[in-house]
Amino acid sequence: MLIEKEIIINNSIENTWKILGHDFAHPYKWASSVSHSEGHGKPLATTTCDERSCQTKLGDITEKLTHYSDENYHLAYNIVEGLPGMVKTASNDWRLTKIGPEKTQLVVRMKFRFQGIMGYLMQPLIKMKLSKMAMEIVEDFAYYSENGRPHPRKLKAQNQ
Repeated sequence: MLIEKEIIINNSIENTWKILGHDFAHPYKWASSVSHSEGHGKPLATTTCDERSCQTKLGDITEKLTHYSDENYHLAYNIVEGLPGMVKTASNDWRLTKIGPEKTQLVVRMKFRFQGIMGYLMQPLIKMKLSKMAMEIVEDFAYYSENGRPHPRKLKAQNQ
């Protein structure tokens, strides 16, 4: 299953990449679905780690970078721990493209492979839920990049 979302961000690609790439370890700063995150592993290029653990609405997960490019403003990672039993694999690919001096396109591709009868039966429902969550994640990221503070949805999630 593939879920793809994109959004235009009113900020330079360099500033946007600092949040996405350089600060890979800390999506808790901007993602409403992540309450806590911390980096692990070894430094990779301009990021301090190649792995992060996140406390999310759906449970605790660990993500490991599989690709990181400062030159192409692109990173990808696999979720290596914390997947529900019906999900065999999950990966995310985040790519920034410069549209103008203060305009950047973000494209996020999330890939999931399911297993077992429950994975097969639940796939349509899971796709709807994950698609909504993916849209919120790109909106949260764009808002943080443009405004330097979390989306109101993130602030509301923190206060619950």
